[in-house]
Amino acid sequence: GCEALFGIEVTPNIPEAATITNACLRIISVSQQIISSVNGVGELSFSTFLLQNGATSFVTSVPQTYTALASIAREVNTVTNANTGNLNTIFSAALSSMKAFTAITIDERFAKWLILQNSGSTPDFSTIILTLNDVINFFENTLQPGMLRFSSNRITQATFYGVISKQSVSTVAQKLTEMVVYHETVVLPYFNRVGRTMRWASDKLAHFLFNADSAFQSSEGTLCSAYDRFGELKKSFRSETNDIQPSIQSSVAQFTKRIDEFNDLYVGGSSADFTKSANDMYNSYFSTIVEQTQVTEAHLDRVRYSFSDSVLKILGETLNSGFKVITAGLLSTLNLATNATKLACSDLAFHKFISDFSSALRKYAECFSGGDYDVTTAVGSEISTVKDIQRDVAQYLNQLVSAVGGLSNSSPLSARIQLDMFLTAFFSESKTITPTILQQLVNMATDLGANYDLLIGRSRYCLAMNKAVAERLG
Repeated sequence: GCEALFGIEVTPNIPEAATITNACLRIISVSQQIISSVNGVGELSFSTFLLQNGATSFVTSVPQTYTALASIAREVNTVTNANTGNLNTIFSAALSSMKAFTAITIDERFAKWLILQNSGSTPDFSTIILTLNDVINFFENTLQPGMLRFSSNRITQATFYGVISKQSVSTVAQKLTEMVVYHETVVLPYFNRVGRTMRWASDKLAHFLFNADSAFQSSEGTLCSAYDRFGELKKSFRSETNDIQPSIQSSVAQFTKRIDEFNDLYVGGSSADFTKSANDMYNSYFSTIVEQTQVTEAHLDRVRYSFSDSVLKILGETLNSGFKVITAGLLSTLNLATNATKLACSDLAFHKFISDFSSALRKYAECFSGGDYDVTTAVGSEISTVKDIQRDVAQYLNQLVSAVGGLSNSSPLSARIQLDMFLTAFFSESKTITPTILQQLVNMATDLGANYDLLIGRSRYCLAMNKAVAERLG
């Protein structure tokens, strides 16, 4: 039979040509399988530059590389089976493609994802470049110059082997066959395993982030409720402390108005002193309750921010710790992508870690919710204290209003003298009573601050303990 070969026809055929053709077709086939395998991995999402860079490179560089290799195989096959045409044209396309391919090493093409792999289990990709260099050398130094020596485009097998040795053709055919066999038995399975492992790693990380985010959102919702509750309590405290204030102010106003109406020798003679004493007593009380209300509100704000900040800080540190564990684990697992047994163990370990870590995060909410961290009770107690003090002040001042009630400049002398004596004794006694009342207000705010500091400390301790538990999971 007559067979087309490198731009001429040879009779009988050159068996090595069939070997080259078969190898080229198999290279095209295995390249397409590799491309399909990697494309099937789909879009990979990671949250670290190293992993994302490697994954992106894997799903782009491998298909690009093997698309180019399949194209070269088609061109070599075309050259091998050409029976006519200009020799330079026949060889130039294949040589140009092969030289462009070999100008960049496989390590350079795959570097960004190869660093994630155990070098001891990585295929020897250099066989591609070495084989193509052998083909280039054969084409340029043996085949193309040899073809120019034939005077006819139809020659015998003996004539062909007389110029181009059977051994040289056989060697190239054998190298192409060895490369395709290596790809079919080693490289393709390797890419299948790496692709599955990268898809698994991406899914595991997504699962971790979803669970961690869900746990965080749950804790954050509880924390937001606690935060809002502090704001409500602050408003409630101010509202309650202002509730009796108008009646107290009214009592003082009534008394000073009535006492200023006296112009007699007894009550009228001391009315200015009585008015000043009443106003001084009220002003001392009023300035103190305003000041201590501000102190209490500042305590509420401080504990609200400290409460929230400590929770968010610990949650952030724990999430960061968990993220480091999961990414380090994924890097280690990707490094073992070819070990099925270790991958199975890793899958179990990751599943347990993600589950346990998410549960640990959810427990954080127990550190700032529930009865042990109920701020309402503490604020309610202080509101009750303030209202008791205010009622005492109101009752105390009502004595002044009652004392002047029904009396005037025309009242009997004995009644006016008795009023003067009462007011003198009252304001003398108030010098002792007023500081006591004021101190009660100060003590109230101090107690509230101490209660809140204890609350913050208890919450931080609980959070630290939970953080330690979560970190030990890694």
